[in-house]
Amino acid sequence: MSYSVEIINNNLLPLPDELCAELGFAVGDILVCEIDKDRSEMRMVKHTDQTLTDEQILAAGNLTRVINTMPDE
Repeated sequence: MSYSVEIINNNLLPLPDELCAELGFAVGDILVCEIDKDRSEMRMVKHTDQTLTDEQILAAGNLTRVINTMPDE
């Protein structure tokens, strides 16, 4: 399975709700991002340790946390 989304301002990668539901991603989840240097795509999977702090995520370099960028309604 593969999906196409574009990186937007501030290096945000919008993940539509339908896509998150299908992949099992939720706000707060920590994801591993892997880029194949020979291709223009990124692979994202849930990290095995979901207890990392934001500082630990930043230090790892290839981890990111799913955040909600939509304003509260």
